[in-house]
Formats: sequence, C-alpha cells, structure tokens
Amino acid sequence: MNFDPSDLIELYAYKVDDLAAGREPRGGRGSVLRLRRSLLEARLPGPLAKRFREVDRRWRELQGTEPAGPTAPEPEPEAPQLDLGIVDLPLEEEAVEGAASVQGTLQALAEDVYWASLQRDLKRLVRSLVSGQRYELRLAYAFLQNFEAYAAQPDFARDFNLSKFQLAEPIPTLSDPLVTLDDDEVASALMREVFQIGLRLGDGRTYPLPLPPEGVIPYIRRFLRRIIETPQALPVPNPGGGPSTEELRAALDEARRSALTAHEREQLVRDLQEKLREAAAQERRLRMVAEEDRRRFMAAAERLSAILRRYLPTPRGEATMPVVPEPMAESEAGPKLNELPRDAAMVTLRRAPTRLVMAGVPLTLGVAGEHTQITVGNVDHALQEGEPLRAPYENWEVWAFLRDDYVHIRLEMREGAQLSALLSEGRVLAHLVHPHRDYAYLRLLRAFSARLKGPVNYEEYGVESAEKFPEASHDTLEAFARKGLRVVKERLQRTPGGLKLMREVATSLGMESEGQKLLRVLSDWLNFRPPTRETMGGDLGVSTVSGEPVNIQAGNLVLSVRQTDEAVYVGAAGAVPRKLGDLMIWPLDDGAVVIAREGVRLAHTQVKVV
Repeated sequence: MNFDPSDLIELYAYKVDDLAAGREPRGGRGSVLRLRRSLLEARLPGPLAKRFREVDRRWRELQGTEPAGPTAPEPEPEAPQLDLGIVDLPLEEEAVEGAASVQGTLQALAEDVYWASLQRDLKRLVRSLVSGQRYELRLAYAFLQNFEAYAAQPDFARDFNLSKFQLAEPIPTLSDPLVTLDDDEVASALMREVFQIGLRLGDGRTYPLPLPPEGVIPYIRRFLRRIIETPQALPVPNPGGGPSTEELRAALDEARRSALTAHEREQLVRDLQEKLREAAAQERRLRMVAEEDRRRFMAAAERLSAILRRYLPTPRGEATMPVVPEPMAESEAGPKLNELPRDAAMVTLRRAPTRLVMAGVPLTLGVAGEHTQITVGNVDHALQEGEPLRAPYENWEVWAFLRDDYVHIRLEMREGAQLSALLSEGRVLAHLVHPHRDYAYLRLLRAFSARLKGPVNYEEYGVESAEKFPEASHDTLEAFARKGLRVVKERLQRTPGGLKLMREVATSLGMESEGQKLLRVLSDWLNFRPPTRETMGGDLGVSTVSGEPVNIQAGNLVLSVRQTDEAVYVGAAGAVPRKLGDLMIWPLDDGAVVIAREGVRLAHTQVKVV
C-alpha cells in the first residue's frame, strides 16, 4: 500500500512527540526506526524534505540527551537496528539532503527555461500588439499600476470579487507622453511583468491573497474588467479646451438675469444657446467614442486573458513547464556521454570540463574556478548563474543555463527554422492528401511504411484501399497522413538505406513517376534545409497574425486568416473555416497551399502536385 509522504512525515512527528513526552510510541521504538529509514530512502520534494529535517533534528537531539544506566528503558528486541540506524545516520541524511538539493536545482533550471521560452514567445507576440491603438498594452499598463497599488491595501487580502477596489490610475491615452508602448522591448517587458504577477498570485508568499492556482486567470480577468468598468478609467476629454456644458448653462442663467438691454440680453442668450448645443453635441460624440473604447478594452481584456491562459503553466494555464532531465550519470572519467542518445536535444551535466556533440553541434564546457564558459563551435560564451545563454549555430540556437553546480543545455530551432521544417513537411503532406490517381501518394506511403517492416502484399494497397479517403474531412485525412509520415520517419531511422525501397514499392504498384516525386519531397523533409525561397520552392510568403485578418493569395483563391481569442482560423469564400494549428494543407485542383504557423508568425507556399 502506498502512503502519501506528507502523512508519513506527520506520523513520524507524532512518534517523536511521544518520545519527547516520555511516552512509548505505538509499535515501539523499532517502528520509529523503520519509519525513519523509509523516509530517509524516499526522494522527498523540497518542502517535505525541509519538514522531515526539522522533525529528524528533534529525533537526533533526543538520542543525544537520552539518559543512560538503570533509568534507561528496556530496549525492544529490535534494538540492534537502532544502533545501526545511528551509525548510518550522517550518510543517509546527506543522501536525502543531496537528493532534495538536486531536485530543487532542477526545478530552478526548469523555471529558467520557462522564462527564456516565454521571453522568446513574447517578442513574437508583441509585434502585433504595438501597432494600432495598442488596447492590450495600455490595459496591461493600467493593470500593473492598479494591482500593485491595491495589493498594498489592507482590503486586498480578502477581496476576491474586488468589491472594494478603488482606481489608482486611469488607462493611459494613446498619446500619453509618459507611457511609451510603441517599442517592442518595452512592450515585452510590460507583458513579462503581467506574467510574473500571474505566477506569483496564489503562491502564498508574494501576495497575501489566498487564491487557488486555477483561479488566477479568472481573478486577473475580473481585475481587468473592474478597471474598465470604473468611469474614471476612461475620462471624457474636454472638447477643444473650451467651456463645458455645465459652465455654459451657468453662463446662460446669468445672462438671463443680467442688467443688459433687452436686445443685448436676447443676442447674448442666443449666442450662449448655440454654443451650448455645439458643446453638448461634441460631448455626446466623445461619450460615444469613450463607450466604443470601453467595448474595445473589454475585448482586449479577453485577449489578454487568453494570452495568459495559453502561456501560463498548469494548473494556472494550459502550458506545460519545460522538462529538465536528471543529471547524467558519472564515472571517474566524468559524465557517461555514451548513454546520451545521438539525437538528444537536451542534457543536464554537473559543472565540470566536458566535451560533447548534440545533434551535430560541437559543445565544450569549460570551468576555471568560479568561472564557467561554453564553447559552441569555435565561439566562447561566458555562462552566468540566472542568466540564460543563447548562442546561434547553423539552424539551431543553443540554450545554456547554470544553477548551483549543474549546467542544463538544450537545442532550440532558430526563428524561421521551425517554419522551414513545417513547410518542408507540408510539401510532403500536400502530395499525400491530394486525390490524384485515387490518392496515389498516400497509398505509396502506406505501402512503403509496411515494406520497411518486411515483405508486403502490394495488392492490399490498390485502388480499393483508398475508397474511404474521399469520405474523410480535410483535417481528418491530414492528421491520418501526418501520423503515417511520422511512423515512416521512425522506421527509416531504424533502417539505414531504407529510402532505396521506394523504387521497388513504386514499381510494384505501377506508380513510378509518383514514386520519384514522393521520394524527392520526402528526402527534402528528412534532410531539412534552411529556410530560403530556393529550398522551399514556389512562392514563399511570410506574415504575422494580428487582430486584423491576413489574406493569402493563391492564384484566383484568397484565403483569410483570422485570430479569435483562443484560436486561428483559415477560411475562403463559400468554405467552412478550418482551425489552424501549426500546419494546414488547403487543397487546390492541381496542388495545395501549405500554411505553417509558429506563434503569431505565418509562412505559406503553394505546392504543385499534378
């Protein structure tokens, strides 16, 4: 039976309390020793390890102050185990503390990777936020100012519904000289602060509000809406700097009571009434503009909430914390690099001089006293704790992080390289999902996949095998073909020279020309080449998803890419919009349009199949 470690620690604490009070614990001292040994051997997370050390310190103090001689209690039959436990105590305690320390370091490294990834994503995201009226950034700025001001108030700790919230600063205007939001770096730093609040809310340390992690985004959304709903957040400006309607009404009343002649008074009243009508009309227009702004800010609040939901890690949002592998096992000669897979994209090492190659990238870790450096290719880079390193190398970007005595290295595709890889994969998919000759390319791929495993009965991949393909939706067929493509890639990795079997498969199915085309695009995808117009083929287009629709021209067809709060959709006249993930194939009569997406960046190319 498995027990929760926190319950075992509390049970251990109760038994130590009994010993401290002079009572015999239930099960005898042997049960205390067995429980303690189990906890020493367990890999406890940081908070539980700290709690265990506190209780265990009391246990050791009791062992050191326990009276000896005739007054000592009779030992249990398992007393020899007690002596062994005391002898092994320092080594076991060091093992527990060491394991907890390593886990804490890995957690800190995972957080470093998360923030580095978020910073990269925010740089892409803010490109669409700094244009136009910048509703999201202006609202984010107002949120930061008002949240920090309200967090210092005594009502903050229990005001979940923000019923006692008072506006500290309005939403800045677009032309506010004190708030510069048209710079990418400023906008990225602003959004990072919003994410920092999202991660700290509910942690029980930074802010006194006892909020569950799942309630962080709903709370921030309420806060944003509460700011917008406050009348002072969007004050109606004074039109043209002239007198207000209240001032004109007061002047009109005074004119009617003035001692002027009847003719002069009548003329003055007419002039003031005309000015009052103009000022009232202008104020109505400004109020309508302010109300429209309020609606737009409400929509911006929903978009900000969607951004937080997408990038905050679970359980706060939908993102996942990056995985940092356990440190590599070591021998007397250093880390056992022979255990590192050839295609590994990440590794964690103890801070020591090391040479390794990851996915063809030569890396050298150098250590000199307190100084650490990493050599990528032939370029040296200093590595500082808490400061992520990003070093480009061909199509890769080498990320390195230092915490305590451990270094974490991972390979990330450079910006544009991921889109290039997706477009290359999309060129293969464009052939697979095209109905040319009863889905000849998809039948070829399925037969080729089976041939990589062994002998094949090619009659099973005739025209009859494609009868259900036309009945499937585009998205379903695309997912089916993409899954088959990944299976082929895995089997080719286990079968060197397996591409040569494509000629046999194509000849057996009577599709030699289709086999040559499929082999060419398949080789391009497997070999992966940098993103250039020459390697992509056809017309390559790049754009950015924003609040406004993006049009993609493909001959006489115009595709419209629209972003909603939580998804991106692609549509055309007379067609049902389709949800865009990272890759989509939009069919044409003689080929397809391949659309790749990485964050807010889009790339598309037209592929000719027949």
